[in-house]
Amino acid sequence: MNETWTAPDGTVVTIRPIRAADLELERQFVNGLSRVSGYRRLMSARTPSLDELRRFTDIDPTRELALIATIAVDGREHQIGVARYVKSESVRGEAEFAIVLSDDWQRRGLGTVLLGKLVQAAKRDGVRRLAGSALTENTAMHALGRKIGFSIARNSASATLSDLTLDVLTGSSPFA
Repeated sequence: MNETWTAPDGTVVTIRPIRAADLELERQFVNGLSRVSGYRRLMSARTPSLDELRRFTDIDPTRELALIATIAVDGREHQIGVARYVKSESVRGEAEFAIVLSDDWQRRGLGTVLLGKLVQAAKRDGVRRLAGSALTENTAMHALGRKIGFSIARNSASATLSDLTLDVLTGSSPFA
């Protein structure tokens, strides 16, 4: 399922499912995130362990999907983003989603394309509802979510979090 997207500056971006062999790509990507981007994605200042990175790349395709965005840099693949969902074990048809882009690829259209492709894949895979959390201060994520069709509400358990939800089957997303 490799697809390409051409950025406004002409850069060709490949979007494809992540593989276990992408561990080093993912490690470099995570280590290259700014402290702000890393914090917004993990909602903490911690750095993922090697075991976590393995878990991010060696996924169970029966219950999860991770799409990575890559570009060629000096003839080598370089990861610039990832969007993923993991199906809920307790709520049939629901999946939690997340997305993060490298700092230099934010606000360039890639988030819309990558999250849109994740929504399309979720629908094909029988997911009825995508849900995720973002820091309330993360206005860029809120804007991206709204653009895709997600509803955004303040998390009732935490003043610092917002909940993003999308009814994949009947929602108003242009991607569903």
